[in-house]
Amino acid sequence: MTFRSLALKNVKENWRSYSAFFLSSLFSVAIFYIYYAFLVHPDVVNGKLFAANQVRTGMSFCLYLIAIFSFIFILYSSGSFLKSRKKEFGLFSLFGMTRVQLRKLVFIENMVIGLLSTLAGIAAGILFSKLFFMGLGAILELEEQIRFAVPIKAVVMTIIIFVGIFFVITLYTTIRMGKGQIIEMLQAHKQPKGELKYSKWQVVVGLISIVCGYGLAVTMTPMTFIITALPVLAFVVIGTYLLYSQLSIVFLNVLKRRKKLFYNKTNMLIIGQLGYKIKDNARILFTITILSAVVMTAMGTIYVLHTSGKNQSFAESPYAVAWVETADPNVEQLDRKVLDELIAKHKLNVSKEQQINGLKLEQYKLNINEITYSFGNDELSTMIIPQSEFNDKVKSSKQLKLSNEEAVVSKSYFNNLVDYTGTIKGNVGDQAIELPVNEIRTDTVMNTIFYWSYFLVIVSDEYYEQLLTHENVQTFSIHGIELSDLNKSLPMLEELRSHISEAADENVHYTRNIVYQNFVQSTSLTIFIGMFICLLFFIAAGSLIYFKLFTERDEDVAMFKGLSRIGMTYKEMRKIITTQIGIIFFLPCIVGIIHALFAMLALDSLLGETYWMYAMIVFGIYVVMQIIYFIIASNSYLHSIGKGSNPVT
Repeated sequence: MTFRSLALKNVKENWRSYSAFFLSSLFSVAIFYIYYAFLVHPDVVNGKLFAANQVRTGMSFCLYLIAIFSFIFILYSSGSFLKSRKKEFGLFSLFGMTRVQLRKLVFIENMVIGLLSTLAGIAAGILFSKLFFMGLGAILELEEQIRFAVPIKAVVMTIIIFVGIFFVITLYTTIRMGKGQIIEMLQAHKQPKGELKYSKWQVVVGLISIVCGYGLAVTMTPMTFIITALPVLAFVVIGTYLLYSQLSIVFLNVLKRRKKLFYNKTNMLIIGQLGYKIKDNARILFTITILSAVVMTAMGTIYVLHTSGKNQSFAESPYAVAWVETADPNVEQLDRKVLDELIAKHKLNVSKEQQINGLKLEQYKLNINEITYSFGNDELSTMIIPQSEFNDKVKSSKQLKLSNEEAVVSKSYFNNLVDYTGTIKGNVGDQAIELPVNEIRTDTVMNTIFYWSYFLVIVSDEYYEQLLTHENVQTFSIHGIELSDLNKSLPMLEELRSHISEAADENVHYTRNIVYQNFVQSTSLTIFIGMFICLLFFIAAGSLIYFKLFTERDEDVAMFKGLSRIGMTYKEMRKIITTQIGIIFFLPCIVGIIHALFAMLALDSLLGETYWMYAMIVFGIYVVMQIIYFIIASNSYLHSIGKGSNPVT
């Protein structure tokens, strides 16, 4: 038998162990190829797909991310395979195989797996690239779908990069196989494990770190973000590592003291072994937990911004088009007749129309909470309206009842300031005024037109009438209309742009739908592209745990073989293994979700809104993927253990 045939036979015999690694590597290669194929697609290179420029930078970054992640993943996986096959390598060494021959055998096996996964990944990438292009075209709203193509450059570069990664890692791992390591292989799985011990001060530090990290996260504000962000990260990272290495032992010791639970059926074996499994795998569980939290927080944040974007856009700008109407001949204004003609031309309907009247507060200065918040300078103006106008337009249950010479300020994103008071001063005509601000509200009456109504200042009707008596007071109104169809309004709004002069542009607001559409498109693209990276991570995370389980296979086989001799049934063995694997699989998932949830609560505090529920969709997807992977991994591991131990059925 040649080395080549022996290596191929080993790959075939150990295929169950290699399968998770092979599929994870295949998925990495497929995603890399699809992204690279888009970047070098003839239509993209020739500039025919102008909208593709929006995603080129993101995809280029993802390519580097996939390559780096794949390198780390393959490096760890290769090391795990070597550890899981110590006994096999020891037998080869015992039968006279030299160190060089053993290294040659491992090198051939790993390169075979590498070549197979690379070629299969490229084939899968070619097969699914059309679906990817169709999805991308739909999000970019391309008039013509991206045509199917197999760029030779993408195929060649994918082969070079991934075969190169496999070659470098395989060479590195085979060189690390020393002589002393081979001698110890036969007895490696029989080495006794000492008593589980923990450090009391590390337990205390772990508990304090987690409590402090979570506490700082939920109490974070925009003012304290810069100060508390890094401490939160440090506390959570330290607490998570100590959770697995120290706190888990304390928790299991507590369970052992509960005799009714501990001595109930197979619980003694489950709890007794679980401590060693968690502590032995503390580093990998810690790494997966932190990375899971980061990935879920990132995707959760993007999804929250995507789903809440419309609410925020429409809260700030309730009308598709808003414009200033004033008697000042020096102010260029929107021609309403032109607007009506464009609406009719594009067959749109006006679903809502409103107008607010007020006067101009020039050179204003708004101070809130003494000097903590300050808005405005000598060049800016805003709008003063009477409380009757505000109450009529808002129609909220909390109607304003202001006394003379006091004010209320209202702007949609002042929600972090609603508990504060302050002062507003400026010029109304030739008269300087200064009023106490007794309340800050977040009601939206009309679109923000920066130089005219950055926010609304509401005063009593009596005081408003007094202001009108001042010399050179400039009164004006802001008119707003809402259009019936957001998507169909975009061509009309683009055409309206060409009818608005540069001077009139600052007196008109018509970009809400355009900006919102671009925002939705950008976040949709980010989610679409990031989704594959997240899938890659989730699959790889499950695979890392799966590989780690197989490094302990020989120990489990020996243990269950002994237990089967004294009457343990397959059903009992299945319960023990399934419970232990389930805890190892879902523990980093659950802890990662808790970390991500507190991060989303911190985001809510920063945004001043409650959006964390939206992130539950991302968390749910992760849990579903873990369940699927757990079912596959547990069945595979059970089959492997059952084959080696032959328990009583």
